[in-house]
Amino acid sequence: MGDAATPAAPAEALVRRLARRVREVVVRRILDVDDTPHRIALGVFLGTLVAWTPTLGLQLVLYVALATVLRANKVSGLPLVFVTNPVTAAPCYWLCWRLGALLTGGAVVAEASPAAAIETTPPLPPPPEAAGPWWHELWQSLALVGADLWVGSLVIGVLTGAVAYLLTHRGVTAWRRRKVA
Repeated sequence: MGDAATPAAPAEALVRRLARRVREVVVRRILDVDDTPHRIALGVFLGTLVAWTPTLGLQLVLYVALATVLRANKVSGLPLVFVTNPVTAAPCYWLCWRLGALLTGGAVVAEASPAAAIETTPPLPPPPEAAGPWWHELWQSLALVGADLWVGSLVIGVLTGAVAYLLTHRGVTAWRRRKVA
């Protein structure tokens, strides 16, 4: 009977370490940030939104640019930007693509893979000629991603971001009241 409990011990230890790490990130990088609850929560909203967009590799730059323009806290949303990474990108983007196809009535709703969506997605209009070759390449790459993926990503990003904003705003406010008391 002792042997049966042994394999669970490393798993429990791993779960405890992960929970402790998540708690440290939430407390130090979100709740204890020296900023207004709105700016902290706006940073979390933007981090969540950007995490769902099909911009893997550009998400950090995109997040910092949006946070700067919208005057959000740049630190609070950083941990969320890394939710989509090379390990989680495929299932996240597949979910976004399927939702986007359902919402847009895309012809590929019944298809099983995003590759089929790319083949049936009409091309976007060409970029301005003065944009240069790098921008032209970027435009073509984004066009291949497909409207369905972008629609699904933005819907999921806005919805989860709104929930994250509300929870963060309330959490920061409650955390500060608790620290004062």
